[in-house]
Parts: sequence; C-alpha cells; structure tokens
Amino acid sequence: MLDDLFATLQAPLPRTVTQSALSQARQKLKASVFEALNERLLGSLATLLPEPRWRGLRRVAADSTTLRLPAWPENQAEFGVQSDHPGQPYVLARALGLFATTSRLMLKAVLGRFDEAERALLAQRLPHLAGDDLLILDRGFPAVWLFTLLQQRGLPFLARMDGTPWSCVERFLLSGQTETVVTLKVSKAAQRQAQAAGMHLIDNAVTLRLIRVVLSTGTVEVLATSLLDAQTFPAADFKSLYHARWHIEEAFKVLKHRLNVEQFSGELPEPIRQDFHAKLFTANLAEALARSAYDTLPEDKAQRYDPNVTYVLNSLKTRLFCWLIQRVSPSQILTLIELYARTLELKRPDRKAPRPQSRIKPKPRRQYK
Repeated sequence: MLDDLFATLQAPLPRTVTQSALSQARQKLKASVFEALNERLLGSLATLLPEPRWRGLRRVAADSTTLRLPAWPENQAEFGVQSDHPGQPYVLARALGLFATTSRLMLKAVLGRFDEAERALLAQRLPHLAGDDLLILDRGFPAVWLFTLLQQRGLPFLARMDGTPWSCVERFLLSGQTETVVTLKVSKAAQRQAQAAGMHLIDNAVTLRLIRVVLSTGTVEVLATSLLDAQTFPAADFKSLYHARWHIEEAFKVLKHRLNVEQFSGELPEPIRQDFHAKLFTANLAEALARSAYDTLPEDKAQRYDPNVTYVLNSLKTRLFCWLIQRVSPSQILTLIELYARTLELKRPDRKAPRPQSRIKPKPRRQYK
C-alpha cells in the first residue's frame, strides 16, 4: 500500500518509511482531523456551489446505520458487545448522519455505541442544524419528547408516522381527511425519556400538522410536520419532500459497498474512527466533483445523464494522497471535471426493484482489507 501511495506523487519517490513508522505515526493522529477537513470542504462548497432550497429551507435527512467492528476487547469496551446465536461475541457501532438531500453531502456524522438510541444521538447533533433547515425523519424517530425539543429550538421537521402506535394517527386515518392539526401534551414519561437522552424540555405541548399521502402503489403514508401554514407550505409538496430522504440511504450504501468502510485498515477505536471520517470526507469530495461536472453539461444532456459517482470515487483513490500532501493546481482539477463530465450514466427515475424478504448481509473477512 505504501509503495502505491508514493507512486502517486507528482514526482514519484521510492518508499522511505516502514510499516512500523506508519503505524506509530497513525497512533498520534486524531480522527477529528478528518472531521475538520470535512467542515472546511463544506464551508468552501457553501460559497462555490450554493445549495438550492425549498421555500427558503435546506432539506436535511437524519438516519442511522450499523457497522460491524473487529471484536477486540478495546472495541467491546468502547462500543459494547453483542452475541450471535452460537454465543460468539461481536461488536456493532451505530453511525448517525445529517445529510443534505439536494447537494447529497454528509453534513455531520458520529460513530457511537450500538445500544445508544438513534433519537438520543440525533438530539445531541441538533446544535449543527439551523432554523432554516428542514429535518426529515423516518418512522424510527418520532417521539413526543423529540418533537417538543425540535419545536422549542425552532427547528422545522417532517417525519413519517404511519405504522407507529400513535392514537392521533389512527384517528386521522379513519377520518378520511387530507390534513389536520393536532396538539399533544408532554407526559411525565416523555419528560423522563428526554432526561435519559440528556435533554430538558420547557414546552408542555407540541403542535403537529398531519398530512395524508397516497403513493402510486396505493400505500397511504401519514407525515407529521411542524410547518403549520398550509398556504406557504402546500400539502401536495410533502410527498416529494419525504421521498428525498431516500438519498441518505444511498449515501450509506456508497459508504459500505463502494468505499468498503467496514474493511477497516486499523482494528482499534481511534483508527476505526479515522477510517470512518476519512471515507465520509472522500464521499463528499467525490459528490462535489460530480456536481461540478454536472453543472458543465448542456441542458438536454443534463436532463438525461448524471456523472458516474462510483467512477469518481475510484479515480480519487490514486490522487487524494497526492492532493493532501502536495499543492494541486486548478488546471488538474478542471481536467478531472472535464473527464467526469464525459463519464456519465443514464438517469432512471422510475426504476424500481422489490426489496428481498430475506437476505443474508455479506460480512467482510477480516484478513482481506
């Protein structure tokens, strides 16, 4: 690997460091350096590639996934331990992300313990959101205490509610109405749940607008939002708004299956976090380059094609090391963007595939990285 990295330099040099030197240097590196690098990238893109907004709001999806880690004692202590059917221990971490669905950039992500509830992880990330961010949540997040917390912080939200045991949702479905507004009181149980997540609730009630959405398959969804003004925020817009949440699912798929994040190059907690945040930075950089390439396409071609992000990711593997330690010229970046604009894939907006009912998820072998 070191030989390959040194060969990517603008003036290739023979490898002069040993495997042990690399390992020792890596122990002195904090994973937070990649978080800071990602924040710097996002700050630059906010100026260079401003994100389109919906009625003044930036659409941000939140979701979590799990990562399987090496079962070393240090990882068990850091992330917790589970047992499979034969009783063998294994380690899972929970990764939660805040994802801008229009620009398709991961704004913030955290790697925590598997037994940490995703609602609590989300509540701790709320300071990274602003009042003009619309937070989009799936059915795993709705809770009176979380909605109340978002309301008192002035953060608008949209969440899917059908299939959850909420009596107000059941009554709404039976009513046949297209939309309605309900007010829910904050119970003592909800207060305790907020306190368990390290949060304090001031409001005693939360007001929600329930919206019925009928999909092309006939499935009925119920969406809850804090955007109560039906004139400013028409109910007809919320179907596509919630559908955009799917992009964070695709982002996790890229992280797991294109960047192979679970094939860690280090086996202990800090190297694992290094890999996680470094690959998030790589994914964001690839998306930014692909978006720059898309903006150069003629209008007729842009309607039918997108740059191939998988190709962009593969091309970065041989360049990113050089870019991080040597000055990269603008002409090199422009040449790459021109190449990405010629490496396209056809848009398939109506393509659907049924979800398998039962499938064994592939697990990476530890000896292959």
